[in-house]
Amino acid sequence: MKPLELMEQGRFLGEEFLLWLWMRSSVEGGASGEDGDGSGCFVDDAIQLASERGEVKEISLRKGSPAESREAFEALSRGMRPAKMKLRLLSGDLEWVFTLNAATLDMGTLKLPPSTGKAPHERLHDRLFLLEEGAGHLERRLKLFLRARAEDPQGLQESLRAWVRAGKSGEALPAGEAPWEA
Repeated sequence: MKPLELMEQGRFLGEEFLLWLWMRSSVEGGASGEDGDGSGCFVDDAIQLASERGEVKEISLRKGSPAESREAFEALSRGMRPAKMKLRLLSGDLEWVFTLNAATLDMGTLKLPPSTGKAPHERLHDRLFLLEEGAGHLERRLKLFLRARAEDPQGLQESLRAWVRAGKSGEALPAGEAPWEA
């Protein structure tokens, strides 16, 4: 089988992972759920949703709070799935901002925390360490997602569906109120 075909067959897993990150971002404050990991992962200001059916094949939501928007939950309820999301990962006073692609799970447009090194080789070592640290936080979340999916796939699917239904009605928002219902 060709590499692109293999990627296409596994894309659903990346889409579910992005949706799971999105749900945890809004429901559990972005916590990883792993003991000793105080990091948080949040959907930032860009989400790209895609579908292979229907008249609209792709929607890009940018600026403001697209993760809490009515348009995002409407698109999800119509069967669209996250294709790319801009994420903000926080750990202590460190912050990584990047775009995560569902099809390949690659991190793009990565912004690392600032380096504290003075000399060029110190900055290089700092940047490599920060890159590994940020990727490690994301990798731990992926492992937790895969574990949850393997242990109770139906339960995970139902919790994602319930979250989308609650988001469509405005109940999944942190304040419990949908701005469009006012």
